[in-house]
Amino acid sequence: MDNITNSTNKSQRPLGNKFDVTSLNKLFEEKDAEDEKKNVKVKKNVIKNNVVSILPHQRSMEDIIVSCRELFFKILELLIDKQNPIPYIFSSDVREFSFALFLIVIGFVLLLFSNIMKSSD
Repeated sequence: MDNITNSTNKSQRPLGNKFDVTSLNKLFEEKDAEDEKKNVKVKKNVIKNNVVSILPHQRSMEDIIVSCRELFFKILELLIDKQNPIPYIFSSDVREFSFALFLIVIGFVLLLFSNIMKSSD
């Protein structure tokens, strides 16, 4: 019997100790409570200052379409003037989001055309 326990107990820790459930996640619970208190303070400060920032994906569809259109024409202007449009694109979150949507739409249209071309053969 002693040989069996030695062969399976490779970590050399006593197998008789039971797992203590009471100390399982004390550190995580304390951190969660601290983070929650910080979040409540930030929310109170935002409410007091009346500062509400809308993320790019939370804007209305009209605003998103208009910003994509403006970004497209601005990129064309920069390319005609032989300037690099990358700094302009990544200068704000709204422009990054608009550019990502623009790339997704272009990719979707190209995929659609390629499938139409394949099916017409």
